[in-house]
Amino acid sequence: MSFQDKVAIIAGGTGGLGRAVSLAFLGVGAKVVVTYRKQAEYGVLAAEAGGDAGRLSGATVDVTDEAATQAFATATATKHGRIDILVNAVGGYAGGKNL
Repeated sequence: MSFQDKVAIIAGGTGGLGRAVSLAFLGVGAKVVVTYRKQAEYGVLAAEAGGDAGRLSGATVDVTDEAATQAFATATATKHGRIDILVNAVGGYAGGKNL
């Protein structure tokens, strides 16, 4: 299955699990749009993305705010022409072990 040029939204895409998912989609050619709460975490993700960072974008979004979430989805669909993939990785992972 090819993810080349697919548009993936990763909600919570800068946390531990979300970052791994975001990097995996970038690694197979997808355009990745993440939501995040902390700008510093987005910076870490962008740095880890390396040469794939050109296909990465994101926005600070409170996903508990329905209007903000709708505005983000609309803006993403307008910018990219579509949304192909949605992954919800919002939340915390406190297991202490790498997945």
